[in-house]
Amino acid sequence: MKIITGGQTGVDMAAFQFALENDIPYGGWVPKGRLNEAGRIPDRFSGLNETQSADVAERTKLNVLTCDALLVFVDGSTSPGTQLTIDFAQEIGKPYLVVDLGQGLEACARQVKQWGMARPNKILNIAGPRESEAPQIGAKVTAILRQSILPQSPEA
Repeated sequence: MKIITGGQTGVDMAAFQFALENDIPYGGWVPKGRLNEAGRIPDRFSGLNETQSADVAERTKLNVLTCDALLVFVDGSTSPGTQLTIDFAQEIGKPYLVVDLGQGLEACARQVKQWGMARPNKILNIAGPRESEAPQIGAKVTAILRQSILPQSPEA
């Protein structure tokens, strides 16, 4: 599996960091200049493709086109950028799952795991709101990814 995302703060950067820490291949399209709301995406995240413009809609569409499936995290409601991602996935018939963090981390992890087992994805686009739109969403998504994507050791 490879994780791709657009590099915004919040869900996107949590997905990049999760992939980096767990030796999971990652990449994706990011805006020209590697910019997000916190500034420049750190150089430790290598192998990212910059779009021709700083328009986030361009990188959003390229990531949806590139992926096999889309995993979207929301915290109660969708932000405009997150909604654009969902709309484009629907428009081109890309499989996707929207996970509402309001149902609790354990339930979210089960939902993601079941969905992933039903459709093994080679390239998974992970998306959702930026940190300023959903405070602490990055930490929540990291916890869910740990429970749902990493192999679990058998219980004693």
